[in-house]
Amino acid sequence: MQSAWGKCVGIGVDVHVHRVSGRIGWTTDCRTPEDTRKSLETLFPQEEWEGLNHLVISFGQLQCTPIKPKCGECPLRKECKYNNNNNLT
Repeated sequence: MQSAWGKCVGIGVDVHVHRVSGRIGWTTDCRTPEDTRKSLETLFPQEEWEGLNHLVISFGQLQCTPIKPKCGECPLRKECKYNNNNNLT
């Protein structure tokens, strides 16, 4: 919808958004991308939905990677649930 008609009707959640949202503590107990989408849409105001997908995808590909995330240099490390639970400072 957003790309084709310029209408943002929700937050797109792929594997990166699903993983990163859970790691940093934005979501909890979300078993599916749909659960994550619903949770994120209650957390963020609608005017912030449009760019969130691209921002989190880039962050998940470059910083918060699936294997060996770069927690030591992450700007979110002090607030991050994953980093703090694993003592990766």
